[in-house]
Amino acid sequence: LHGVGISVVCALSSWMKAEVCRQGVKYYQEYSKGKPKTKLKKAGKCRQTGTTVIFEPDEEIFRQIKFERKKILNHLRRQAYLTKGVRIKFIDSTKTPPFEYTFYFEGGLKSYIKYLIGSNVPLHPNVFYVSKEKDGILVEAAFQYTQERECWEESFANNIYTGDGGTHLTGFRAALTRVLNDYAKKNDLLEGEGLTGQDVREGLSAAVSVKVPEPQFEGQTKTKLGNPEVRTVVESVVSEALGD
Repeated sequence: LHGVGISVVCALSSWMKAEVCRQGVKYYQEYSKGKPKTKLKKAGKCRQTGTTVIFEPDEEIFRQIKFERKKILNHLRRQAYLTKGVRIKFIDSTKTPPFEYTFYFEGGLKSYIKYLIGSNVPLHPNVFYVSKEKDGILVEAAFQYTQERECWEESFANNIYTGDGGTHLTGFRAALTRVLNDYAKKNDLLEGEGLTGQDVREGLSAAVSVKVPEPQFEGQTKTKLGNPEVRTVVESVVSEALGD
């Protein structure tokens, strides 16, 4: 669960060590079954910054200790797309030779759309993409239509995958439906009442990511974003860019 992750890892580990490089000094502390083995100590100087967490799952708690490589790689791949320009390296040393995989994407969500589409045939060559901060909220959105009828939408809030969507996805959908309808009516491309939300999402592959200072999630697993102000900001940012 987001927010208590390190506490849970510590409690479920027979041994854990946390190292933090900050302001030129490396600090560390060791734990056993959730309890500190040592006080916070200094381990010398360091040039870089960052945190390293090393842990051993507790065999008294887990019947079988097995890490799912595919699940880990999928998570790291998403994180690399969501933080463009950051290199993420995965090494599985339990294999001989060790299995290594590196993720690095310059295009952010724009690159992610190309990955989601895969071998499907796009209906237009350019991937729509917008990245803009408004009212303290950073909005990033990308989409492309394909010949497939199925719709594929993914949404993220503060790099957390929101599988049940939320206000950011609602805002994106509203902008897409309104702008396409306005364009179609302005150019006499439609008869009748216009396009519905279901119409404009047919064959759509889309991703929306927001960075929110005070996120409000529904439920402990944080699969849905609830901030009402996020819908307004996302709808405004996407509408302006898509209108252009």
